[in-house]
Amino acid sequence: MIHIRYGIPTLLCTAVLLCSCVVDDNKPKAPPMSEQSLKRLQEISENEMQRGGTLSLRFQARLNMVGHLPYDTSTLPLVSPNGKFIATSVGLPPDPSTVLAEPGSPSPLSTGVEIWRLDPSKDMFEQSFSLEPPLLLGRSADAEGFLVESPSPEGPRRIGKVSWETGELTWLVADGRVNAFATLGPEGQLAWSSRPVDQSGFTLVVRNPKGRELEIAPNGGDWFFPTWSTRNNRLYAFWLTPNAGMKVVSMLTISSKAMTDSMKQLHLGENGSPAILHRAVAAQPVIQGLPPSPSEELLFWHPEEKYLVAWNPKESTPYVLLTDAMSATHDVSGRYIISTSRDLRYVDPSRMHQSIRLHNEVAIPFRTSDGSGRFLVLTPEQDRVAVRALTPAS
Repeated sequence: MIHIRYGIPTLLCTAVLLCSCVVDDNKPKAPPMSEQSLKRLQEISENEMQRGGTLSLRFQARLNMVGHLPYDTSTLPLVSPNGKFIATSVGLPPDPSTVLAEPGSPSPLSTGVEIWRLDPSKDMFEQSFSLEPPLLLGRSADAEGFLVESPSPEGPRRIGKVSWETGELTWLVADGRVNAFATLGPEGQLAWSSRPVDQSGFTLVVRNPKGRELEIAPNGGDWFFPTWSTRNNRLYAFWLTPNAGMKVVSMLTISSKAMTDSMKQLHLGENGSPAILHRAVAAQPVIQGLPPSPSEELLFWHPEEKYLVAWNPKESTPYVLLTDAMSATHDVSGRYIISTSRDLRYVDPSRMHQSIRLHNEVAIPFRTSDGSGRFLVLTPEQDRVAVRALTPAS
């Protein structure tokens, strides 16, 4: 059931956990391709032919180190759209129950956030601001800033936004409830999960730029990890059903009627949990302010199939990228730069059997709006993150 409400702007997001990567030489075989996936491949191939694509796949680029950043060994840093700032979680890693906003979870009293700025004269990142605990780094950012979450020892959680330029923290959601997992929309929208301190069952809350809010009740389950499209006002959210089934739901958010009428669901399996759903989005932060993806899609790790997939709500099944992929982003041509459990690869979705190895380590790619078209790729190490710039030659 959807409700409309107006309130003080408020917001929250949960920290994004980086899952440990285990190299396995026995790679699983890809599942049989569905009719929808075959149709999509055909469409991609036709587009390649129309723009003069050939059977060859080339990617020339420079890869250079631009810094080592501290991090708490569990939370994926956030990169600003222009690639000039990085926010990273520092201190002791938060308890998993705190990340998932579970009842009775401890406050992260030893977890803070630092902002690092790119020094163009050195092409290196240097620390610019430090935000004191208790503060969890969120999973979304735009050109103005990034989201954080502050769980209090008493139970309520606030959602805030931090300016990249000044380090100033503005509270967006602070209503005495547990507010978590927030993401920013392409037009300044906000979506998050909310519940009373003493109750279970996360409601999905959507706020438009003018402060109008819509709510979708949990209906006995929980709403987790809302994710805005980078193309329009379409929102994706994960729903844990009352019997532990897992679904991802897509909806338009222009009105309460549009939300209900436009809903598309994709079943993700049974025996779900908040931790399993968190794994689905852990390495795919929501960054607004970049050129939109070539087509409507949600990139996530499928908890039942155990593959990184791209789902278009018009299709009944998702599209598998690579069998050992962890995260992905697009380049200007619509092809993917994909992080696997072994390396970083450049992949043409119309010819998935062909790929180019760009780096021989695990590296989470972030696209930037830098005029050179460069990417920042982050490699987690023991107690820090190595940051490299991947700059295409053309």
